Amino acid sequence: MHNFLPIFANLLQRRLLVRNLCPLCELNADTTAHLVLFCPIAHQIIDSVGLPPVPILQNSDFSEILAIWFMRADKRHRSLIVLTCWAIWYARNELVHDGTVCSINKASKFIIAFLHELETVEALSVPAKVSKDVKWSPPVDDTIKINFDASFNPSSKSSASGIIARDSHGLAMAACSHPHSEVADAFIAEAIACERAVSFAADLGLRSVQIEGDLLSVIKKFTSATTYRSIISPIINDIQIQRNLFDRITFSFVGRAGNAAAHELAKLGTQFSEPMHWIEEVPTVVDRIVQQDRSP
Repeated sequence: MHNFLPIFANLLQRRLLVRNLCPLCELNADTTAHLVLFCPIAHQIIDSVGLPPVPILQNSDFSEILAIWFMRADKRHRSLIVLTCWAIWYARNELVHDGTVCSINKASKFIIAFLHELETVEALSVPAKVSKDVKWSPPVDDTIKINFDASFNPSSKSSASGIIARDSHGLAMAACSHPHSEVADAFIAEAIACERAVSFAADLGLRSVQIEGDLLSVIKKFTSATTYRSIISPIINDIQIQRNLFDRITFSFVGRAGNAAAHELAKLGTQFSEPMHWIEEVPTVVDRIVQQDRSP
């Protein structure tokens, strides 16, 4: 909108010798307004993805037309407008720098596929609203559910992990808390707690476990087939290695109300300077939560 793109018309103003013709159509000067709003190749791309036509308004400059086009669109079409402008600019640069001729079909497929990916990620990243009265639910069959949570102190860059293992009857089998130092943020604190939960399950000799936490972004990292270049990649890799210690291990998300016992253990863990373990019992304040979770 502010016309900052290094398009040929702008480069000419900076006294760079360029051939000022739109690389896509070679019909008019290579300006931002022409490229996005008037180039026939760009119009074919716009039409191919089902966008409403660009409003042609007299006595209006490029930024005004673009703003009106955007504001008249619904949410999905606004995403399409942004992606389409990006794809048109990308196609133009491919032709200028690599000599690759723009394919309307290729550009259209790219835009639609990217939009679908954005919508999928958005659906995953916004968890359904959890009712405040949601309760912890027991695992099925012979699986043991291990809930984890973390308490993070930003001033000291320290955290504590709280972990509790329960069977299909809701009985507490074991619990622990672990202090951690030099923790960058709450997200990493949760990831460390998840790693400790997996290690705790392995130490107990469990074969079928369900690891459950209340931070969806961490759970998604451990259930994703790819890790990308995440800051918690070392933790993810360690958990992937430990997977081989189990016959079955799954990761699930639960709202904060369903993770209260682990949350309380994490809070308790901040009071200790070393790891604490409980076998077939838990601290009184945690036991009260366990009994509430078991009640119908």
